[in-house]
Amino acid sequence: MLTKDQLSELKQELLQQKQQLTNQIEQDEENQDEGELSSYANHPADTGTQLYERERDMALDEHSHAELEKIDAALAAMKEGTYGICQKSGEEIPFERLQAVPTTLYSVENSPNQTLETDRVPEDRIPHPDDGIDSFSDAANDGTSETPSDFSEDNENYNELYKKEEDNENPAT
Repeated sequence: MLTKDQLSELKQELLQQKQQLTNQIEQDEENQDEGELSSYANHPADTGTQLYERERDMALDEHSHAELEKIDAALAAMKEGTYGICQKSGEEIPFERLQAVPTTLYSVENSPNQTLETDRVPEDRIPHPDDGIDSFSDAANDGTSETPSDFSEDNENYNELYKKEEDNENPAT
């Protein structure tokens, strides 16, 4: 069970994070209001940059709001007396985890958004250049940005641009 000092330390951390996020959101909202009013006579690259920056700011703003919700949920759990207890298993959450992630309401094992690295390719299955695998040819079979005019030889069509592996193994004599 968390001591009063530990709980106080975590509460101060949450309140500090909340204040920082609130200030950041307010500042971002003020900066959005100061945007350019017209795109008349703007270069298309400038418009693209502005669009990218606006979308980035929107994503960061969305993330900040989601973090604020997590902080509010953790503070509400403190008020209810359930902070530090996993909402799924009912077990105590170690203080070290709460220090690292003060907004968590779950133990490591029961974290709902946890993604395990089970889809990784084992190192012994990663192709090595000495294995005789020609990844460029594999990719070129699906198409490249090159055209027949990019090659020095005469080619009638796209299918003749790259030699097939069997052509390289049994050269014509």
